[in-house]
Amino acid sequence: MSNTTSTSTSSTTADNDQDFETPDDLPEQQKTAKRLLDVEEEEAEADQDQDEDKDKAQSEPAAPPAPTITPSAPGPTYIMTSPKSFASSPIFSGSHSVAASTHHDEEDAEGHPTFGGRRFICESGSDISAGEEPHRPVVKRKRMVRKEGKIYDILEHRIGSDALKKMINGPSLTFEWPLELVLVRHGQSEGNEAQSRSKRGDLSAYTDEFKKKHSSSYRLTDKGIKQAKIAGKWVRENVAQNFDRYYTSEYVRAMETSSLLGLEEAHWLTEIQLRERDKGKMDNISWTEKNERFEPEMKLRKRDSFFWRPPEGESIAQICQRVEHTFTTLRRECANKRVIIVCHGEIMWAFRVRLERLSQIRFHQLQSSKDPRDLIHNTSILWYTRVHPKTGELYPYFKFLRQVCPWRPEYSAPGWVEFDRPVYTNEELMQSVRTVPRYVNNLDNDEELVTSNNGSK
Repeated sequence: MSNTTSTSTSSTTADNDQDFETPDDLPEQQKTAKRLLDVEEEEAEADQDQDEDKDKAQSEPAAPPAPTITPSAPGPTYIMTSPKSFASSPIFSGSHSVAASTHHDEEDAEGHPTFGGRRFICESGSDISAGEEPHRPVVKRKRMVRKEGKIYDILEHRIGSDALKKMINGPSLTFEWPLELVLVRHGQSEGNEAQSRSKRGDLSAYTDEFKKKHSSSYRLTDKGIKQAKIAGKWVRENVAQNFDRYYTSEYVRAMETSSLLGLEEAHWLTEIQLRERDKGKMDNISWTEKNERFEPEMKLRKRDSFFWRPPEGESIAQICQRVEHTFTTLRRECANKRVIIVCHGEIMWAFRVRLERLSQIRFHQLQSSKDPRDLIHNTSILWYTRVHPKTGELYPYFKFLRQVCPWRPEYSAPGWVEFDRPVYTNEELMQSVRTVPRYVNNLDNDEELVTSNNGSK
């Protein structure tokens, strides 16, 4: 990925100046494979301004080739790019380079198709379909009509209306997760646009007035306003028209996005824990100034962006701890309810790490991916649910995810995916360990160690 970055991506997803290189078969990628669900539903198309369709700024990543099906083949052929893994550990070695070559998405051990290292739960009629006959006619469900949304409908059909109402409205003493959690990133902000320009060598946005701002007070650009309205339309037509709880970050760009989603029955609660990552001394300065004033820190950032933190700022690892406070609130106050949260790109990465149990290695793989479908763009939507989107089966934890970029559909994942918490064998742990070089060793045969080892025999 070049230094030029799309204005629609967060700094976490975009500022990858050094390439990453690793084997594609590390356990971290294998264990986080997701199954593609065969869900029959009609996708409500988001209106897109013609200017947005023509907006092919040099800073935006190129869209991947469209997935295709070969009708004569017994199953679908998947032709798409996917996130790369590392040739050596990106966490300790400092050798981060992404292989320029791409590979096809494959099937897991059970024969389920995968995308971006995750197993899919595919929509019928999608270009990527699990187990469909090549010429099977597409049967689409009706467009959603009830305000509570499709997941509510499916669950009501499975357990009954009375039981569902009791589950949602009754007192909860079980500390359960919400039934649905919808995360929406804010639209393009002044800061996104200013950073994007500065990476192209244009510092015109960094006027004296703008540099006095703290990043918490960024407003949306006109493009960001359009993105927010398109995202709201997608949410209303595909997720639900109302929710049981509405949260937004207290940062201005998130509140502005929330107000533009068009959720008529919304009563928003602002939550300081949902604020964007603290950039410390690097807050609201140009890309050029970051590299001039903080050259050593920027090199450390390339070595390991998960544990690295800006001077007097926060690391991604620290943000993961912060979102745990939000999880406690959700389980205490929103058990078995439907929740929407408007926040920020790096906060959404922290949600992904904790909800999907992504390892630091897997985080680096996804963050450095050249496939824009793996990134979190402005107004990207992460839709988690405990309810199987087809069968209505209810799980005690989030197990299904749909990732969408409403204003740029080709940046969306093809459908619902199912994920499990990865579990590793001794051998699989060691496989990842061996990717990390060892520079210091101790060859002393200490008497205590020899005695202990002999005694164990």
